[in-house]
Amino acid sequence: MLDFSRLKTPANHGDVLIAPRPAAWADAVQANHASLDGAETRLLDSTLAAWRRRTREAIAGSNEAPVIVLGHQPAFIHPGVWAKHVAAMRVATAVGGVAVNLVVDNDSPRQTAISVPSADADGVELRAVSFARLRRGCAYEQIRLQDESEVSEFERQVREAMRDRFEVSQMPVFFESFRRAIEAADWVDQAVFARRAVEADLGVVVEDRRVSHVWCSPLLIDMLVRAEQFAGSYNKALAAYRRDNGVRSAQRPIPDLESEGGRCEVAAWAYRPDEPRRRMFVIHAGRSLRLFADREEIGEVPMKHLGSCEDVGSFLGDLGEWRIRPRALTLTIWARLLLADLFIHGIGGAKYDRISDAIMADYYAVKPPHMACVSATLHLDLPTHAVTPGSVRSLRRIIRDLKYNPQRHPPHRADAGELIERRDAAVREMLTLRASDRRNRRARNEAFGRIREINAAILAGKGEQFAVAQAGLEEACRHIGENHIAMGREYFFGLYDRKRLQQLMGAVPRERAFRV
Repeated sequence: MLDFSRLKTPANHGDVLIAPRPAAWADAVQANHASLDGAETRLLDSTLAAWRRRTREAIAGSNEAPVIVLGHQPAFIHPGVWAKHVAAMRVATAVGGVAVNLVVDNDSPRQTAISVPSADADGVELRAVSFARLRRGCAYEQIRLQDESEVSEFERQVREAMRDRFEVSQMPVFFESFRRAIEAADWVDQAVFARRAVEADLGVVVEDRRVSHVWCSPLLIDMLVRAEQFAGSYNKALAAYRRDNGVRSAQRPIPDLESEGGRCEVAAWAYRPDEPRRRMFVIHAGRSLRLFADREEIGEVPMKHLGSCEDVGSFLGDLGEWRIRPRALTLTIWARLLLADLFIHGIGGAKYDRISDAIMADYYAVKPPHMACVSATLHLDLPTHAVTPGSVRSLRRIIRDLKYNPQRHPPHRADAGELIERRDAAVREMLTLRASDRRNRRARNEAFGRIREINAAILAGKGEQFAVAQAGLEEACRHIGENHIAMGREYFFGLYDRKRLQQLMGAVPRERAFRV
């Protein structure tokens, strides 16, 4: 249903991308439910349909009501991501279902800082405000609970950066709720609680489920038992994606799963508290499976406990502190097959998940369920300058012409006439040498050197003119940089004022648009 060629980031402030058209969403929900509810693919000792019913009842409370699923990391989502929350709530209401947001707390943040634009009389700058400390490569779920002093310092720096915009933004609501998350187990709980408060203030409600709390899937156990077969389908899907999209690197968009000498990589992470994520491997050792985090063995599981496992998470109890978490593709496959009646992606996720489609068709022998895509662009209310990349290019051309053709730019110094005549003569000599004696490189270089010397002499009388042009270029480049900051679309949606967020909500189709 998705036309991937049309999935492009909305260009202008307030623009929203909804794909496919809203009227098709309810049909997709019904088609997905009917197809997956009858899926007879064998998964361990049962069928995919049976595991799907069990998963939906455990997470959404029912197998009957439609489940609309989306997901993102627990950090500071921008309006383009938040638009998925609005759309999910509205389509869930339209079809009589529930919207479930998977909080991807098993992902690893690129940085533990929030970008906050700061504007004053001197211009606009971007400040990185740290919100936590975390060892590189560790997962969000490993960020510890923030105490009052840490929250206060975080708020102080955000307030200082935002200046007067702080009070009219949604950040006061965010920080008040962040502090009230007294029953939170860790930073993720605090952040989710505060984000939900901002959403509730705008009338948006989705059900949050942390991946670390709900993921322990029959898909994982099946991948361990049939590691070689799954890796084959996984790598075949990656090869097809690379071929179809002209990707040459074997590391893009993600590396293949490795398989050598009976040791096979699984599409999952393994890690202990306060340690970076590691790739997971499995070795079939007779009647058991030996599990590894990279080269370190983390446990051994009897095969007899897996084939008829009622509680698919029970076998993890023997792994001590080790945590097993899904990778991105594994998570979306699980969500789309066992939980969702419709999964809503952002643009990147939707294009990337074509790999999942191929795995589902090849390995699980099911028709990939329809998915949807939502994105948006919303700008902060920040000052901008009347400068464009075109005007910067024009200034650069002027400066270049001043350097290499100073004779074209009056006023000239008193002896400029003689200098210009000498320059003209040197240019004529250069052209003659170029036309008649191309091998005489030394003569041409000498003529070119004379032209540069004369240019420098002419330009010496234009010092102020050149300085003004250079200053104009530097100012234009600075203004371009400030415009780039001001027109950014990936700032935390809580940094925006209520009116702008309501404007975005107004651009997302209402419930009636999603009904059949």
